[in-house]
Amino acid sequence: MKTLIIATVAVASLAGVAHAGPTTNLQFLEAARCRGLAGSENLGKLDTASLDSFLRAEAGSRDIAVRTSAQKKIASAQKEADGADADKKTKLLAEREAKCGVYMGSGK
Repeated sequence: MKTLIIATVAVASLAGVAHAGPTTNLQFLEAARCRGLAGSENLGKLDTASLDSFLRAEAGSRDIAVRTSAQKKIASAQKEADGADADKKTKLLAEREAKCGVYMGSGK
């Protein structure tokens, strides 16, 4: 039952992105940054299953340069978040909450 609920939440969170039309490279890269922020231990690691699924699904239609840039954005955002001091941490948490919700459902 728990798996069904998680799968339903993942599909619902992706539906918001899907209804917005085709995902642009910019949106794909923004989602990649969100993945890095969501994976940060310093910010409080979130469940990234739906975001990982979204990135995998979208990666297939991207040029290698965009996919490479996405991987770099994930690593860079996670490194930035893991090394953030209190003020920067507050800003990154606000960014994650505001910009990443569309890719992660509620963002939590």
